[in-house]
Amino acid sequence: MDWKAVCRRLEIEPRSISPALTKDLAGLGFGPGFKIIGLPGGASNRGYLRVKFNAGARPPSLVVMVLREPDFKQGVEEVLEDGFEITELPFLSVLKHFQAAGVGVPGLKHYNQARGLIYIEDLGDKLLRHAILESGPKARLLWLKKAVDELVLLQLGAGSIPDDKFIGYRARFSRKLLRWELEHFREWAIEKRPVAQLNQKEAQMLDRAFSQIEDEMFGAPCILSHRDYHIDNLMVVRGKIRVIDFQDAFLAAYPYDLACLLYDRDSSQILGEKLIAQTISYYFDRLAQKGYRPLDFKAYRRLFDLCVLHRAFKVVGRFYYLAVFKHKPEYLDFMPMEYEVLGKYLSRFKELVALKKVLQNHLPELK
Repeated sequence: MDWKAVCRRLEIEPRSISPALTKDLAGLGFGPGFKIIGLPGGASNRGYLRVKFNAGARPPSLVVMVLREPDFKQGVEEVLEDGFEITELPFLSVLKHFQAAGVGVPGLKHYNQARGLIYIEDLGDKLLRHAILESGPKARLLWLKKAVDELVLLQLGAGSIPDDKFIGYRARFSRKLLRWELEHFREWAIEKRPVAQLNQKEAQMLDRAFSQIEDEMFGAPCILSHRDYHIDNLMVVRGKIRVIDFQDAFLAAYPYDLACLLYDRDSSQILGEKLIAQTISYYFDRLAQKGYRPLDFKAYRRLFDLCVLHRAFKVVGRFYYLAVFKHKPEYLDFMPMEYEVLGKYLSRFKELVALKKVLQNHLPELK
């Protein structure tokens, strides 16, 4: 992929950062003989480049995060405590905090704040997704256990390090954010699509369901969370799990990250019900072994189910938004799996079965 295309997507002129790249790399001890490759992925405010050095260089490559603008807030200002000022880029704040606990985040090599360039360890290209797809059932379970072990280290290890300035402790899933993510479904899956619209009674039924999910998740035991802990944000390097895309970490209902791991995009289809059930139990047991069990298994399972349901509502709406508003139709490929999860988890709550039937009348994709 052309690295200049990554820059243009971010509305950055490649010539404006090329001298900074050369100077920064020279300062890190690398000569002019390097090749820049654009990497897929990245949000609207960041992109990624891989810098490959001449044979014999150590390390042989680095990854550069390119920021469109060095905005410390990065979209989290609405969930911070009143009066809390963000003085550090959330990505760097979370990276340092996780690193202190031994979480497998990439190493930081250099930060050019003026040009918005962050140089980090290159973890390669093998995702946990790839490792799971290449494995049989027993090996898949081992990979999931490794992912859960790393998650527990993140939540309890990094979550136990005191730091009054750490952004991850000063932000949490507020009622406002919980509801906004749910309303993404109403707006983009129904109101902005050519489907039959909800009548007043049906809209009120959806309101009540959203309020129930919001109330229970907001009142649940919270823990430091990655918030996007899925098989495409976990890398495999020499048999170990490494964690990326962690800049949005803050306090959330404790099974939320597990819901992400098992039910993001097509994960549930890849894993199957047996592996999912085994992993749900393993996570609960690992937390208990570490001395953290705020709920009994039945209450924990209900909270986990609510997290899955919340995320399914959000992701269905979000993927329509990305496809229509952001012109990324590839996200529609995951819709059949997301609708399957949404339908399954609506059925797990007796009080939401009627809502499922209503939504099926409006959304032919929901089975």
